[in-house]
Amino acid sequence: MKIKFLQAFNGDAILITIKDETINRNVLIDGGHGNTYSQKSRGRIKYNDLFQELKLIKENGERIDLLILTHVDDDHIGGILKWIETDKDALDLVRKVWFNSGRTIKKLFETDCDIEYDNSIELNRSSSTDTSIAQGVKFEDFLKSQPGIWDEKIIKTGDEISIYGLDFKILSPDEDRLKDLLGKWTKEEPDSLDTSGHKDDYKKTLAQHIQDDTFEEDTSKHNGSSISFILSFDGKNYLFLADSFPNVVVSSMKALGCSEHDPLKCEFVKVAHHGSKANNNNELLRLIDSNKYVISTNGAKHSHPNKQFLARLINQKNDCEIYFNYPDLAKAIFSLQDKSDFPDFRIYETSQLKTTI
Repeated sequence: MKIKFLQAFNGDAILITIKDETINRNVLIDGGHGNTYSQKSRGRIKYNDLFQELKLIKENGERIDLLILTHVDDDHIGGILKWIETDKDALDLVRKVWFNSGRTIKKLFETDCDIEYDNSIELNRSSSTDTSIAQGVKFEDFLKSQPGIWDEKIIKTGDEISIYGLDFKILSPDEDRLKDLLGKWTKEEPDSLDTSGHKDDYKKTLAQHIQDDTFEEDTSKHNGSSISFILSFDGKNYLFLADSFPNVVVSSMKALGCSEHDPLKCEFVKVAHHGSKANNNNELLRLIDSNKYVISTNGAKHSHPNKQFLARLINQKNDCEIYFNYPDLAKAIFSLQDKSDFPDFRIYETSQLKTTI
């Protein structure tokens, strides 16, 4: 199995490739920001990581055997939408999709509420706070235009799914978080996407953050709806936390038998919400037995990762290895004092993470 953490700007885009008998199977988890696919640079189109990986898959005669859209925030869905809008044959490359849409959630709960879609929303206004649900609606419409790739099945806590030799134990979202998203889908409220007022916390040392640590959980309905899971392959576990809420993940892991005395042993953790202090708490860290933690962001929005979370991580796992897909970001976070106080943790690029089995 090979796992690549694409440079997805402030988002997530992860490509997993496994050998299934004589052919390669590809699983794409999210598509990052729209620029992860392409962007304008000096009057020309620059094709970035997502475009290049999809091009190689197509040239090799392979497919995206499973596309997982964890949730509808722009830094996860944007690259997927740009691909579909730019390449008329995009969905021909996809075999199967996991996606929790408003219509499918409504069917699950058999609710009487009416879901109204406002197609007048300008989807290209990247600064707008009301685009995520509209982008989800657009993606849903694309999927309905390609029968057979999306069975409209809800992916939720407690599901166990095996496909192509991969075993998924779904940790999030639970039903309460799905109901919350349904409310957002019915009437979008521009709250959780507001990026104003976020300043980094990098001036404080790790020791100061540990001394002053307080935890307030994320309240974004979009993030709470994230599909997160334990992926098992060839007897080894990998933890992908999307932007999930830690209390939901903790509850799911405990239901699977994980505890502080018997934590989940995994090869690495894709840290929740790009290292946000609101999505990664000490209780969650104590349920995990791993020394490798992956952070996917360039730090451009929300000042992720929060150093307060990194302090929690290093305090709990003092010899941990932290992998950045934008490694220069680490230079802005850690001071000489941090390295003196905590000499055992290490920083690496994600390309150095051993993800080939």
